[in-house]
This record gives sequence, C-alpha cells and structure tokens, in this order.
Amino acid sequence: MPDARRIRLTYAERRGEILDAAARVIVARGLHAFRIRDVADEAGVSQPLVSTHFRSREELVLEAFERADERALQTILAHDPHDADGRARAVAYLDAIVAASDEPDDGIELWHQVWTHATFSDAIRDAVHVRQTAWIARLAERIRSGQDDGSVAPTVDAASTAQLLVVVIDGLAPSQRAGLIDRATALRMLDDAIDAFLPAG
Repeated sequence: MPDARRIRLTYAERRGEILDAAARVIVARGLHAFRIRDVADEAGVSQPLVSTHFRSREELVLEAFERADERALQTILAHDPHDADGRARAVAYLDAIVAASDEPDDGIELWHQVWTHATFSDAIRDAVHVRQTAWIARLAERIRSGQDDGSVAPTVDAASTAQLLVVVIDGLAPSQRAGLIDRATALRMLDDAIDAFLPAG
C-alpha cells in the first residue's frame, strides 16, 4: 500500500518516479525481461496505476530511456571545462563519456540495453537516433568553438567528425563493459582517433 509521501505526489512527480523505477528495472533485468509488474513493485505503486500513466510497455521504455539518457548527458555537461579552448572541451567531453561507461549510471546502461533492440522497433530506433543526435550535436558545438578560437583546424568538418568520434566511443564502450579492454586502453584508443580526426589548429 502506498505510503503518505507517495499519495501527495503530483501527477508529474509520480510519472517521474515510475520512469526512474522502469530505468532501474531495465538495467537490473535487461530489456528482454522487463515487466510492468516489476516496475510497479519498484515504484511502490499498483500495476494499474503504471498503466494509467503509460499506454504500453514500449511507451514506458521509450520515456524511461529518454529521461535517463538526457540526465546522463546533463551530468557530463555539468563538468564541462568552460574556461578551456574548444578542442580541450571536446576532448574532455569524449573522455567523460568513456569514463562513464566504466562506472555507468542508469542512462549509460539503458543506452546499451535499448539500442540493441532498435532493429526490432521503429519507435525505439527513432528514439535512439534522436538521443544520438543530441550527443553528437554537443560535441560538434565544441569542435566549432575550437575552430573559432583557433584550437581546431579550420578544415575539420565539425558535424561529420563529431559523428565519427561518437561512433568510435559506441564501439569502445561495449568492449570496456565486457572487460575486453580497460579504461586506460579505451582512452588511449580514443586519443588515437582524436589525433587522427580532430587536428589542432
């Protein structure tokens, strides 16, 4: 039975708690074993209440993914070295993503759970595309800033280079999570990619 604190939650607050519970359940059990009943138990609410807020399992997965992934992005952005040049900020951003994959939060874990299912769902594929685009856009902003301040070569195509480097990380992260490479190796490989594709100005 819900406690008094939960009864006082607003609609938006309750919805947020359910989404956060769904993220934890997906991370703990995997998307393939994810059940609405488990989310209700994790959130401390009834299963019908979860269904009142979310019309389908897929809707709940998508919103939980988007919420957790945006939180992960904002966590990394909060540590942006604003006083550094654009290239240094781009490198710090990339390093932070690799480091987060070594000790992932729900956003990073959900990313790996959800994007492997993108092949089987148009809605999930579209959501992954939107979120991937958000991460790439933040990196491209830093590369353009580097071109403005002279720390990145003017010949670099900011958008395509940002996409390439994020794809490199998407390849490094699963290997790191599986224990095939450690953080130091992942960072060294990333440094090689940065040197090759993001020349200094």
